[in-house]
Amino acid sequence: MPKATKRNPLLHFASLLIIPAVFSCGGEQKEKEKTETGAATEITSKPIVDIRFDSSYLQIPNSVGDEWAPTWGRDDVLFTGNDDGSSFGPGKNNNLAFGKLEGSSPYNLTGTTINPMNEYGYAGELKADSASWKTMNSYSVDGVLYMFVTRCLYPEKSGDTANRHVFRSSSIIKSVDGGKTWTRSEKENYDQPMFPGKRFGAPYFVWFGKDGEGSVDNADKYVYAVSNNGHFESGDNYIIGRVLKSKLADLNAADWTFYKSGDGMNDASWVANMDDAGHILTNTGNSSMTGMTYIPGLNRYIMVVWHYTTYNLRTDPRTINEFYEAPKPWGPWTKFKTLDTKELGWYVPIVGQRFQEKVDDKTVKAILYPTGNYQKKELYKLNYIPVTISTEPLQHKDPLYVGGR
Repeated sequence: MPKATKRNPLLHFASLLIIPAVFSCGGEQKEKEKTETGAATEITSKPIVDIRFDSSYLQIPNSVGDEWAPTWGRDDVLFTGNDDGSSFGPGKNNNLAFGKLEGSSPYNLTGTTINPMNEYGYAGELKADSASWKTMNSYSVDGVLYMFVTRCLYPEKSGDTANRHVFRSSSIIKSVDGGKTWTRSEKENYDQPMFPGKRFGAPYFVWFGKDGEGSVDNADKYVYAVSNNGHFESGDNYIIGRVLKSKLADLNAADWTFYKSGDGMNDASWVANMDDAGHILTNTGNSSMTGMTYIPGLNRYIMVVWHYTTYNLRTDPRTINEFYEAPKPWGPWTKFKTLDTKELGWYVPIVGQRFQEKVDDKTVKAILYPTGNYQKKELYKLNYIPVTISTEPLQHKDPLYVGGR
């Protein structure tokens, strides 16, 4: 099978600009975490203030499509859905497909298609509602795979005044056999979506550890998901929902509650009606769909909020990537760095669960997964970039890499 190949940084990164943000997060965060014996221990958490791109972008060469988000499965397999592609081939491009990545190193992974998801239609196929199917991220939890699917109205069909894609009527599907088969069915998701409307139209599971392992912020009891207000690109704000792990497999929207305000560790901070949810982050016109990842080595969360420079991907696929961090999934969220991707057009970037490496108490190495400019075939693949995340300013030695200064 083909291996990951490295792109030439001289061709792609010399003109990129990193703009530092004003650091305004409210200092250290202290919380209690239960140990294996049940005793509580205090953890100190400092704000993330810098990210360094440690390489030019890398690729899985046989990948085709966008919106990749590899989740860390029980057997160290990375599982990922994708949109408008063939996963890792062969085959036709579908609205969504599902595959896996295997290997012990992030630089030597082999991609294989598990399920082309034919029932969800070929790429761009519309149904009676003038929409097509799309997926966001998947999540491996206790050996079961979960994935969000949603209805996508293209700008030409959406009627949106800002010419945006509209995402609505999302649902969760699950697989107990490693992605080979899925329930609920496509017809059931179409006829009776779990989350009708736009408010939870572009949800991403909040990622914790391998196979959904986590103990901080009630992650041992709950699965969380974050969504903007129903747009692929250039949305306005984000809310967060949760469901008991013990009820996740029931795929019942009535089991979900949504954060309103206050301390998210308290049940009183959560409401049943998503329309009553509070906005954990508002960035009007810039809040495209994205995911959130816990960084255990720093006890912080990171989310890459992105948007098109002219708010119209059809005419200008360049993007701005804004890096946010928080001590809790519900915030407060603070921007710490901005990247102008120029012609690379990175979109839906997400920090991976697997291959995080704690260097010291201030620094963690990780892998960032962005999709590249969809108008360039050579970028429309599963791209990945090694990054260093730090609670102190980093040295940026190589100006040819993203993040060089």
